[in-house]
Amino acid sequence: MAKINVEMEDNLEETVQTAKEEYKEDFLDWLLENLDTTNFDDYWQTRGADRLHEITDSNTPIYNKEIDDLYYLYGDDFETAYKNAGIGNGFEDNHKQVAIYCYIEQEINNFFWDELQTWFKDIFINAEDKKAAIEEFRKGAV
Repeated sequence: MAKINVEMEDNLEETVQTAKEEYKEDFLDWLLENLDTTNFDDYWQTRGADRLHEITDSNTPIYNKEIDDLYYLYGDDFETAYKNAGIGNGFEDNHKQVAIYCYIEQEINNFFWDELQTWFKDIFINAEDKKAAIEEFRKGAV
């Protein structure tokens, strides 16, 4: 019997991390322009929702090999995110890619509403020097 070794690239964690970092940077840049804001939702309403889709789209794989590798490794997680998004019936020609998109978007969304919101409410709102608080947070890894 012949033995075949298949090599797969697992870059999901790196992809999600990159997307979160891009989103965090955009959020912090917006805060620097809006230091007087006290409402976390202001970012979401003015720019955050659009940037979520742009950043998710730019971090979603486009090559079939990468899509197939990731789907093989994380298909159940992608399908759960796809179903939670409620955006289709699962019969799209590019269904695997759409499911990966949904997963990345879900991870950025969770990061925004959990980690960024917590930082905003606990640190930014109470900071005497808001610019310094932003720069300190910018240095920290996601």
